Amino acid sequence: MRYYPRVDLTQAIENVLRAGHPWIFEDAVRHQAGEPGDAVDVYDRHGEWLGRGILDPTSPIRVRLWTRNPEVELDHRLLDRRIRQAFKRRPFPTHDTTGFRLLNGEGDRVPGLVCDVYGDVAVLRPDGLAAERWLKPARQTISRLLPIKHWAIKRSNLHRGTLPAAEWWESEEPPAETTFAEGGLTYVVDPLQGQKTGFFLDQRANRARLAEVCVGRRLLNLFGYTGAFSLAAAARGAARTTTVDLAAPAIADARRNFERNHIPASAHGFEACDAFEYLEQFEPERAPFEVAVCDPPSFAHRHSDVPRATEAYTRIFQKLIEVMPTGSTLALASCSSHIDRARFLEIVTRASERARAELVVLGTWGADVDHPTLPAFPEGDYLQFTLGTLCRD
Repeated sequence: MRYYPRVDLTQAIENVLRAGHPWIFEDAVRHQAGEPGDAVDVYDRHGEWLGRGILDPTSPIRVRLWTRNPEVELDHRLLDRRIRQAFKRRPFPTHDTTGFRLLNGEGDRVPGLVCDVYGDVAVLRPDGLAAERWLKPARQTISRLLPIKHWAIKRSNLHRGTLPAAEWWESEEPPAETTFAEGGLTYVVDPLQGQKTGFFLDQRANRARLAEVCVGRRLLNLFGYTGAFSLAAAARGAARTTTVDLAAPAIADARRNFERNHIPASAHGFEACDAFEYLEQFEPERAPFEVAVCDPPSFAHRHSDVPRATEAYTRIFQKLIEVMPTGSTLALASCSSHIDRARFLEIVTRASERARAELVVLGTWGADVDHPTLPAFPEGDYLQFTLGTLCRD
């Protein structure tokens, strides 16, 4: 058994770690010299061994635990096994869906490392400098599992000032355009400049759910980005979709996605404007839609943002509820890890009360199956998607 540098805890978080939470924050450990990406052994306040993880002295998350088995070596062979296990859990790629998340960080027991696949393009997203050290061996394993031609790296804010935020990796001829299939539809993505790794793969199953209730009905898609909810609904038989997003380039890409799938963009609406301002044009209960989806960006990037984010979500949901007609179907979403399911449903309830209406909830879901989570890691269950029917007395 090789020797690993030692990290000692200064706080009583042993039970949380033993239960399976993988994060140890900087204020919970004694100062530890080392390079980002070094493997270390973690001991509790009484000198008892707790686990083995990856050190990042540059990050607020000082250590990410990989194993609680003292017999397991933390090396590239362990990474190879974890990636292969993650691939076996995926039902993708299939003949009609070639975009999926191959690695979901902590949820796949590869803490800090995310990999999204778009056809023959793989986008790696390391969370912190420590994960950067593990990119090359990860690429080697992934290359043996999938026929990837192009690689991109999309880095988190923890890298800013040290490495490029996004870049094609060792690619002399980057692809002119990145496309992938989902449910038989073709989507165009921008891995470098687009949000996340270029697309919201986590909403795949929710897009299908919403499309089913849109058949023959008119859909309003707020914060629509490149129109994925709209395209799925239109392809399924929605009478008309209207995509609203503040970013004009995203709206242009939404049009392109429709045209690429031979769905006339002229039969649908595309509005580059603020969601609140768009809703202001409608009288109460008179918006010309039977279905609406509201999937805002994350309003809570840290725990201290939760009060402000709660009010922001409440305000936009309230406004939407006020203008939508009785009997319409609403899909409300949050992608913030700091807004758990209980808090999210409280937000939905508060918005309904303020709008003097009631939402009969048909179901609440999270991310699709390629975004697994750990039961002791609630931060991984970040996506909330509630579908309901709007009622008034």
